[in-house]
Amino acid sequence: MNRIGKLALVAGILAIALAVPMAAANVIFVYQAKVNVMPVTPIVWLPGPDASYVSLSLTNSSSPQISLTIPVTNSSETYVYQALKVKVNSVWSGPWYLYVDACSYTPGPTLSSVNLIVYPTTGSPTSPTGTITITPGTTCTASGSVTLTAGNTYYIDFQVEPSLPIKYGTSSGTLTIDFGLSNESSSTTVTVPYP
Repeated sequence: MNRIGKLALVAGILAIALAVPMAAANVIFVYQAKVNVMPVTPIVWLPGPDASYVSLSLTNSSSPQISLTIPVTNSSETYVYQALKVKVNSVWSGPWYLYVDACSYTPGPTLSSVNLIVYPTTGSPTSPTGTITITPGTTCTASGSVTLTAGNTYYIDFQVEPSLPIKYGTSSGTLTIDFGLSNESSSTTVTVPYP
C-alpha cells in the first residue's frame, strides 16, 4: 500500500471515529409521567350533632344545598346549637373567608336578625372565630366574614332574633342564604332586593 493509500485509510478511520461521538451526542431521553387529577373542593358541608332537631338535609354534589327548619317562638331568641359543620380541606392552603354572598326572605315572622356563629369543633360559641349577621326584611342584608383555616372543622350555630310579638296565624318564612368563599379578605355587605 502506498503512502497516499495509507493516508486515505487513516483519514477514513479518523472520520468514522469522529462521526461516532457526534451521532451519540444526538441521543434523546424520553420520560413518561402520569398525573392523577382529583377534584377537591375547598370546603365540605356536614351535619352537626344537633342537625336532627332542625330537620337538616344537605348535599355536597354539584351546587351544595342546605335546608333546615327553625321553629321560632315568642321568645327573645331561638338558638340552634351545632346544627351544621363545615370542614376545610387541608390540600387547599388558606386562609379562606366564609361570607354570605346573597340572601332573601319570604314573608313570615318579622325577624330582627339571624346570626351565624362560627367556631372550631374543639372550641366554644362563647369565643367564636367570627359571626355573620343577616338582617332579613323587604331587603335582605348580610355583613361580616369568618376566617377558616385549612385542615380545621367548624360548627355553625344559628341565633334567630324575632321582632316580638309573633301573632297567631303568622305563616312560616323562608330565609335563603347563598354562602360565598374567598381566599381574599374583604368587608362584605350584601343587599338583595326582596323577591
